[in-house]
Amino acid sequence: MGGRLKLLLDRLNGNEFWLKLAKNVSTIVVGQGGASALNMVTTFLSAGFLGAAGYGSLMIGQTFMQAVDAFLNFQSWQGVIRYGSICQERRDDAGLAATIKAGFFVDIASALMGCAVAFAIVPLVSSLLGWDDVSTLAATIFCFEIAVHVEGTPTGVLRLFDKFKYVAIHAVAVSALKLVLVAAVFYAVGPNVAAIAFAYCAADVLKSVSLFAIALFVVGKRVGLKGVAAARRRDLPRGFFSFTMWSNLAATADAPIQYFDVFFLSMLSSEVVGVFKFFKQLLSAFTLLSTPVQQAIMPQLAELMAKGQDDQAFAVVKKIERMVFKVVAPCAALAIIAVPPALSFFMDPVYGGYWHLFATLAALTVVSITFSALHPCFTAYGLSKQSAGITLLANVIYLIACYLLLGVIDIMAIPLAMGVQYALTIGLKSLFIKKVVLA
Repeated sequence: MGGRLKLLLDRLNGNEFWLKLAKNVSTIVVGQGGASALNMVTTFLSAGFLGAAGYGSLMIGQTFMQAVDAFLNFQSWQGVIRYGSICQERRDDAGLAATIKAGFFVDIASALMGCAVAFAIVPLVSSLLGWDDVSTLAATIFCFEIAVHVEGTPTGVLRLFDKFKYVAIHAVAVSALKLVLVAAVFYAVGPNVAAIAFAYCAADVLKSVSLFAIALFVVGKRVGLKGVAAARRRDLPRGFFSFTMWSNLAATADAPIQYFDVFFLSMLSSEVVGVFKFFKQLLSAFTLLSTPVQQAIMPQLAELMAKGQDDQAFAVVKKIERMVFKVVAPCAALAIIAVPPALSFFMDPVYGGYWHLFATLAALTVVSITFSALHPCFTAYGLSKQSAGITLLANVIYLIACYLLLGVIDIMAIPLAMGVQYALTIGLKSLFIKKVVLA
């Protein structure tokens, strides 16, 4: 074992790409690990005190905000990374400043628009899906935070300039603050869904504002705030707005599988939503591996592609997939065996009664995480338009499957439809890269 570890370290030291990737991933893992642990405590606290039904109402409100945010709030981080990497490779300082300025403009304008639309449609969506007053109030509260969701360019800037340490520290600090706020509200007010929604919202607002401030600090050091403010439209790399639009349409097309599960299940009951979201929150612990890979890999893939090394970029992705599966699959198997009985014993028997749902979601999580590097790779190739088309097709089929199966197999319709969506998205993207990009 020691020999293999030494061999791995020797290989890393001899390969700048993998050494840089390992350093960035390990930094994010530390930050995400701390943040995930704190968020898990917050989840247990919220679900335990509010109960499955109360937690379900809270999640309905939060998911409504996230869905509107996904549809209307354009995030420019992928464009900033792709075109920022090209500008750095060409030593085009004016183009880099113009890219960052354009990213900030897109973030701020779409955030304000998203917030206004969210407040306007809350009553309509609530009436259409038959939400109770508690869920509707929670959704209204969460709408406030969309106005400050300007995290696209800040995220892109910090990844572009390898400031993953800042991202890690920020993630832990915000998660700790959120836990403190939620605990304080439970102590002062008790199990009140609206009060907890305010605590969640306040923490998220501080998260967005502080990330924006950190990004401004980094931009000031690396590019200069005056240079960004004075950047001219003509210096912006050609294709930035088109790429950003299509990459956001891909994210928008992916919104159904990310958020509509809660909307479908809310037509059954708040308790079912609470169980489903609680399981997904627990399984999100596995993203401790996939999220760092996704965050760290795209800037380096974009750098390889800017140098014309397309084949090597895809080979890196396939190697990451094999490594991730070997780690995640055994952990998921242990979770399937241990978690449902533990939840039934320590929290509420209702969670243990849905063991089959947990097992299915765990298996889907393994698939999602294993192929997590494929999606930033596809985007880094500049295939934002194709990504939007593939994602839209897969999610239309997902929605049709949910609609047809929900009345037949109840809650299990959602994971079954998710499996179909995963298979289509992963299969079509892999096929396109092999048959078109690398042909």
